[in-house]
Amino acid sequence: MSNTTSNASSTHAGVFLIVAIVVGFFSGVIFYEADVFWQDTGVFFGLCLVASVWGFFHSSTGGLHHLYWRTNPAIGAARLGVLGAMAWCIFVLVFFADPTITGIWTVLYFLMAYSGIKLFGQLFAERYGPRLRIDVYERKNLAAGTFIGSFTFATGLIMGGAMWGEMTPESLSYGWLFSGLPGYEDGWWITPWFFAMGWLVLVLVMWFWFRRERANFRQRVVQERAMPDARAASYFCVACGITIAYAVQGDYTGFFESLFGFSFIALPILAHEILRPRADSSTQRDGEGWIYIVMALAGLLIMPWLADLLGLGLAL
Repeated sequence: MSNTTSNASSTHAGVFLIVAIVVGFFSGVIFYEADVFWQDTGVFFGLCLVASVWGFFHSSTGGLHHLYWRTNPAIGAARLGVLGAMAWCIFVLVFFADPTITGIWTVLYFLMAYSGIKLFGQLFAERYGPRLRIDVYERKNLAAGTFIGSFTFATGLIMGGAMWGEMTPESLSYGWLFSGLPGYEDGWWITPWFFAMGWLVLVLVMWFWFRRERANFRQRVVQERAMPDARAASYFCVACGITIAYAVQGDYTGFFESLFGFSFIALPILAHEILRPRADSSTQRDGEGWIYIVMALAGLLIMPWLADLLGLGLAL
Protein backbone atom coordinates (compact mmCIF):
# COMPACT_ATOMS: atom_id res chain seq x y z
CA MET A 1 0.00 0.00 0.00
CA SER A 2 2.79 2.43 0.91
CA ASN A 3 4.58 1.76 -2.39
CA THR A 4 1.36 2.38 -4.31
CA THR A 5 0.77 5.65 -2.48
CA SER A 6 4.37 6.73 -3.05
CA ASN A 7 4.16 5.94 -6.77
CA ALA A 8 0.88 7.85 -7.08
CA SER A 9 2.38 10.87 -5.32
CA SER A 10 5.42 10.79 -7.59
CA THR A 11 3.17 10.63 -10.66
CA HIS A 12 1.07 13.56 -9.47
CA ALA A 13 4.20 15.59 -8.71
CA GLY A 14 5.58 14.84 -12.17
CA VAL A 15 2.34 15.86 -13.90
CA PHE A 16 2.16 19.03 -11.79
CA LEU A 17 5.75 19.94 -12.71
CA ILE A 18 5.17 19.43 -16.44
CA VAL A 19 1.94 21.44 -16.44
CA ALA A 20 3.57 24.23 -14.39
CA ILE A 21 6.50 24.49 -16.83
CA VAL A 22 4.24 24.57 -19.90
CA VAL A 23 1.77 27.07 -18.46
CA GLY A 24 4.58 29.21 -17.06
CA PHE A 25 6.31 29.36 -20.44
CA PHE A 26 3.19 30.37 -22.38
CA SER A 27 2.16 32.77 -19.64
CA GLY A 28 5.51 34.53 -19.89
CA VAL A 29 5.21 34.82 -23.68
CA ILE A 30 1.59 36.00 -23.66
CA PHE A 31 2.01 38.65 -20.95
CA TYR A 32 5.22 39.94 -22.52
CA GLU A 33 3.66 40.23 -25.99
CA ALA A 34 0.66 41.99 -24.43
CA ASP A 35 3.06 44.41 -22.71
CA VAL A 36 1.66 43.54 -19.27
CA PHE A 37 4.59 41.83 -17.50
CA TRP A 38 8.23 41.16 -18.19
CA GLN A 39 9.01 37.56 -19.12
CA ASP A 40 10.07 36.47 -15.62
CA THR A 41 7.00 38.02 -14.01
CA GLY A 42 4.72 36.34 -16.57
CA VAL A 43 6.31 32.95 -15.95
CA PHE A 44 5.92 33.41 -12.20
CA PHE A 45 2.25 34.36 -12.71
CA GLY A 46 1.67 31.11 -14.62
CA LEU A 47 3.43 29.03 -11.95
CA CYS A 48 1.34 30.61 -9.19
CA LEU A 49 -1.84 30.01 -11.19
CA VAL A 50 -1.09 26.32 -11.68
CA ALA A 51 -0.06 25.91 -8.02
CA SER A 52 -3.25 27.64 -6.86
CA VAL A 53 -5.52 25.42 -8.96
CA TRP A 54 -3.63 22.29 -7.92
CA GLY A 55 -3.69 23.31 -4.25
CA PHE A 56 -7.43 23.94 -4.38
CA PHE A 57 -8.28 20.55 -5.86
CA HIS A 58 -5.71 18.75 -3.68
CA SER A 59 -7.60 19.79 -0.55
CA SER A 60 -11.09 19.55 -2.04
CA THR A 61 -13.63 17.40 -0.21
CA GLY A 62 -15.92 17.12 -3.23
CA GLY A 63 -14.99 13.49 -3.91
CA LEU A 64 -15.51 12.35 -0.32
CA HIS A 65 -18.55 10.46 0.88
CA HIS A 66 -20.76 12.68 3.02
CA LEU A 67 -20.10 10.48 6.06
CA TYR A 68 -16.49 11.67 6.07
CA TRP A 69 -17.22 15.40 6.29
CA ARG A 70 -20.37 15.25 8.40
CA THR A 71 -19.62 16.10 12.06
CA ASN A 72 -15.92 16.36 11.24
CA PRO A 73 -14.44 19.36 13.06
CA ALA A 74 -10.95 18.41 11.85
CA ILE A 75 -11.82 19.62 8.35
CA GLY A 76 -12.98 22.92 9.83
CA ALA A 77 -9.72 23.33 11.74
CA ALA A 78 -7.64 22.72 8.61
CA ARG A 79 -9.77 25.08 6.52
CA LEU A 80 -9.73 27.75 9.18
CA GLY A 81 -5.96 27.96 8.80
CA VAL A 82 -6.32 28.69 5.07
CA LEU A 83 -9.13 31.21 5.57
CA GLY A 84 -7.30 33.04 8.37
CA ALA A 85 -4.07 33.15 6.36
CA MET A 86 -5.82 34.48 3.25
CA ALA A 87 -7.76 37.05 5.28
CA TRP A 88 -4.48 38.37 6.70
CA CYS A 89 -2.82 38.53 3.26
CA ILE A 90 -5.82 40.33 1.74
CA PHE A 91 -5.81 42.80 4.64
CA VAL A 92 -2.14 43.56 4.00
CA LEU A 93 -2.71 43.89 0.24
CA VAL A 94 -5.56 46.35 0.75
CA PHE A 95 -4.06 48.57 3.44
CA PHE A 96 -0.29 48.12 3.76
CA ALA A 97 1.18 46.78 0.51
CA ASP A 98 3.16 48.78 -2.01
CA PRO A 99 0.81 51.35 -3.62
CA THR A 100 1.88 50.23 -7.10
CA ILE A 101 0.14 46.87 -6.57
CA THR A 102 -3.06 47.49 -8.50
CA GLY A 103 -5.01 45.79 -11.28
CA ILE A 104 -3.36 42.67 -12.65
CA TRP A 105 -0.59 43.04 -10.06
CA THR A 106 -3.19 42.51 -7.34
CA VAL A 107 -4.20 39.25 -9.03
CA LEU A 108 -0.54 38.16 -9.12
CA TYR A 109 -0.05 38.82 -5.42
CA PHE A 110 -3.33 37.10 -4.55
CA LEU A 111 -2.25 34.00 -6.48
CA MET A 112 1.18 34.22 -4.88
CA ALA A 113 -0.40 34.26 -1.43
CA TYR A 114 -2.87 31.44 -2.08
CA SER A 115 -0.38 29.13 -3.79
CA GLY A 116 2.22 29.75 -1.07
CA ILE A 117 -0.29 29.07 1.71
CA LYS A 118 -1.52 25.85 0.09
CA LEU A 119 1.85 24.42 -0.98
CA PHE A 120 4.22 25.65 1.72
CA GLY A 121 1.59 25.65 4.46
CA GLN A 122 -1.14 23.05 4.17
CA LEU A 123 0.78 20.58 2.02
CA PHE A 124 4.16 20.86 3.74
CA ALA A 125 2.54 20.42 7.18
CA GLU A 126 2.10 16.77 6.25
CA ARG A 127 5.89 16.40 6.41
CA TYR A 128 5.60 16.55 10.20
CA GLY A 129 3.28 13.52 10.34
CA PRO A 130 -0.42 14.41 10.08
CA ARG A 131 -1.93 13.83 6.62
CA LEU A 132 -4.72 15.99 5.32
CA ARG A 133 -6.79 13.49 3.36
CA ILE A 134 -6.19 10.39 5.50
CA ASP A 135 -5.99 11.73 9.07
CA VAL A 136 -8.12 14.85 8.77
CA TYR A 137 -10.72 13.99 6.13
CA GLU A 138 -11.14 10.23 6.56
CA ARG A 139 -10.19 9.60 10.20
CA LYS A 140 -11.63 12.86 11.59
CA ASN A 141 -8.51 13.45 13.67
CA LEU A 142 -8.99 16.88 15.25
CA ALA A 143 -5.45 16.94 16.65
CA ALA A 144 -4.05 16.48 13.12
CA GLY A 145 -6.41 19.12 11.70
CA THR A 146 -5.45 21.58 14.44
CA PHE A 147 -1.75 21.32 13.71
CA ILE A 148 -2.15 21.47 9.91
CA GLY A 149 -4.39 24.52 10.26
CA SER A 150 -1.94 26.25 12.58
CA PHE A 151 1.10 25.62 10.38
CA THR A 152 -0.90 26.87 7.39
CA PHE A 153 -1.89 30.01 9.29
CA ALA A 154 1.71 30.65 10.38
CA THR A 155 2.81 30.32 6.75
CA GLY A 156 0.16 32.85 5.77
CA LEU A 157 1.35 35.26 8.48
CA ILE A 158 4.83 35.17 6.94
CA MET A 159 3.47 35.64 3.41
CA GLY A 160 1.45 38.66 4.52
CA GLY A 161 4.47 40.08 6.31
CA ALA A 162 6.56 39.70 3.15
CA MET A 163 3.92 41.72 1.23
CA TRP A 164 3.97 44.57 3.75
CA GLY A 165 5.71 47.81 2.77
CA GLU A 166 7.17 49.45 -0.29
CA MET A 167 9.19 47.21 -2.59
CA THR A 168 12.01 49.36 -3.89
CA PRO A 169 14.88 47.20 -5.19
CA GLU A 170 17.45 49.93 -4.55
CA SER A 171 16.61 49.92 -0.82
CA LEU A 172 18.17 46.46 -0.45
CA SER A 173 21.92 46.57 -0.02
CA TYR A 174 22.17 43.17 -1.74
CA GLY A 175 19.48 43.84 -4.35
CA TRP A 176 22.09 43.77 -7.09
CA LEU A 177 22.03 39.97 -6.83
CA PHE A 178 18.65 40.06 -8.61
CA SER A 179 19.49 42.83 -11.08
CA GLY A 180 19.70 40.31 -13.92
CA LEU A 181 15.94 39.74 -13.82
CA PRO A 182 14.05 41.53 -16.61
CA GLY A 183 11.44 42.63 -14.06
CA TYR A 184 14.00 43.75 -11.49
CA GLU A 185 12.71 47.33 -11.32
CA ASP A 186 9.17 46.14 -10.58
CA GLY A 187 10.38 44.64 -7.31
CA TRP A 188 7.93 41.70 -7.46
CA TRP A 189 10.72 39.26 -6.56
CA ILE A 190 11.15 40.85 -3.12
CA THR A 191 8.00 39.25 -1.70
CA PRO A 192 8.79 35.61 -2.62
CA TRP A 193 12.41 36.15 -1.58
CA PHE A 194 11.55 37.44 1.89
CA PHE A 195 8.80 34.84 2.24
CA ALA A 196 11.28 32.07 1.41
CA MET A 197 13.74 33.35 4.02
CA GLY A 198 11.04 33.56 6.69
CA TRP A 199 9.44 30.24 5.84
CA LEU A 200 12.77 28.40 5.99
CA VAL A 201 13.33 29.84 9.46
CA LEU A 202 9.88 28.54 10.48
CA VAL A 203 10.66 25.05 9.13
CA LEU A 204 14.02 24.90 10.92
CA VAL A 205 12.58 26.14 14.21
CA MET A 206 9.70 23.65 14.08
CA TRP A 207 12.18 20.86 13.34
CA PHE A 208 14.16 21.88 16.41
CA TRP A 209 10.98 22.00 18.53
CA PHE A 210 10.02 18.46 17.52
CA ARG A 211 13.54 17.19 18.18
CA ARG A 212 13.43 18.65 21.69
CA GLU A 213 10.04 17.14 22.54
CA ARG A 214 10.12 14.18 24.90
CA ALA A 215 7.51 12.21 22.96
CA ASN A 216 7.22 11.33 19.28
CA PHE A 217 4.96 13.97 17.77
CA ARG A 218 3.67 11.79 14.93
CA GLN A 219 2.73 8.99 17.28
CA ARG A 220 1.10 11.31 19.81
CA VAL A 221 -0.96 13.30 17.31
CA VAL A 222 -1.62 10.83 14.48
CA GLN A 223 -2.04 7.61 16.45
CA GLU A 224 -3.07 8.76 19.92
CA ARG A 225 -4.89 11.95 18.82
CA ALA A 226 -3.38 13.87 21.73
CA MET A 227 -4.93 17.34 21.58
CA PRO A 228 -2.65 18.86 24.29
CA ASP A 229 0.42 18.06 22.20
CA ALA A 230 -1.24 19.33 19.02
CA ARG A 231 -2.25 22.57 20.75
CA ALA A 232 1.24 23.11 22.18
CA ALA A 233 2.81 22.62 18.74
CA SER A 234 0.17 24.89 17.18
CA TYR A 235 0.73 27.70 19.69
CA PHE A 236 4.47 27.49 19.14
CA CYS A 237 3.99 27.50 15.38
CA VAL A 238 1.75 30.59 15.44
CA ALA A 239 4.09 32.37 17.88
CA CYS A 240 6.99 31.80 15.48
CA GLY A 241 4.82 32.95 12.58
CA ILE A 242 4.07 36.22 14.39
CA THR A 243 7.75 36.86 15.09
CA ILE A 244 8.90 36.02 11.56
CA ALA A 245 6.09 38.02 9.93
CA TYR A 246 7.29 41.08 11.84
CA ALA A 247 10.88 40.36 10.83
CA VAL A 248 10.15 40.26 7.09
CA GLN A 249 7.66 43.16 6.93
CA GLY A 250 8.29 46.84 6.34
CA ASP A 251 10.03 49.03 3.80
CA TYR A 252 12.82 46.61 2.97
CA THR A 253 15.85 48.45 4.27
CA GLY A 254 18.45 45.73 4.40
CA PHE A 255 19.50 42.18 5.18
CA PHE A 256 20.87 42.80 8.68
CA GLU A 257 17.59 44.38 9.77
CA SER A 258 15.83 41.16 8.83
CA LEU A 259 18.41 39.05 10.63
CA PHE A 260 17.86 41.17 13.72
CA GLY A 261 14.12 40.49 13.55
CA PHE A 262 14.65 36.75 13.07
CA SER A 263 16.81 36.64 16.19
CA PHE A 264 13.73 37.19 18.37
CA ILE A 265 12.58 33.69 17.43
CA ALA A 266 14.84 32.71 20.33
CA LEU A 267 12.17 33.86 22.82
CA PRO A 268 9.59 31.09 22.17
CA ILE A 269 12.42 28.59 21.77
CA LEU A 270 13.73 29.57 25.19
CA ALA A 271 10.22 29.22 26.63
CA HIS A 272 10.00 25.68 25.28
CA GLU A 273 13.35 24.72 26.75
CA ILE A 274 12.30 26.00 30.16
CA LEU A 275 8.76 24.59 30.20
CA ARG A 276 9.29 21.29 28.39
CA PRO A 277 10.25 19.16 31.43
CA ARG A 278 7.08 20.22 33.26
CA ALA A 279 4.63 19.75 30.40
CA ASP A 280 3.01 16.51 31.58
CA SER A 281 -0.67 17.39 31.71
CA SER A 282 -3.21 19.01 29.44
CA THR A 283 -3.39 22.11 31.63
CA GLN A 284 0.37 22.57 31.65
CA ARG A 285 0.60 22.19 27.86
CA ASP A 286 -2.10 24.82 27.34
CA GLY A 287 -0.27 27.17 29.69
CA GLU A 288 2.93 26.45 27.80
CA GLY A 289 1.21 27.36 24.55
CA TRP A 290 -0.04 30.72 25.80
CA ILE A 291 3.44 31.56 27.05
CA TYR A 292 4.73 31.06 23.49
CA ILE A 293 2.24 33.66 22.25
CA VAL A 294 3.09 36.09 25.06
CA MET A 295 6.80 35.76 24.35
CA ALA A 296 6.21 36.43 20.64
CA LEU A 297 4.14 39.56 21.39
CA ALA A 298 6.74 40.73 23.90
CA GLY A 299 9.33 40.40 21.16
CA LEU A 300 7.27 42.71 18.94
CA LEU A 301 7.30 45.36 21.65
CA ILE A 302 11.01 45.03 22.41
CA MET A 303 12.22 44.79 18.82
CA PRO A 304 11.70 48.46 17.71
CA TRP A 305 13.17 49.83 20.95
CA LEU A 306 16.26 47.64 20.74
CA ALA A 307 16.64 48.37 17.00
CA ASP A 308 16.72 52.10 17.69
CA LEU A 309 19.25 51.53 20.43
CA LEU A 310 21.50 49.63 17.98
CA GLY A 311 20.97 52.10 15.15
CA LEU A 312 19.04 49.69 12.93
CA GLY A 313 16.14 50.91 10.81
CA LEU A 314 12.99 48.82 11.06
CA ALA A 315 10.64 50.93 8.97
CA LEU A 316 6.92 50.17 9.27
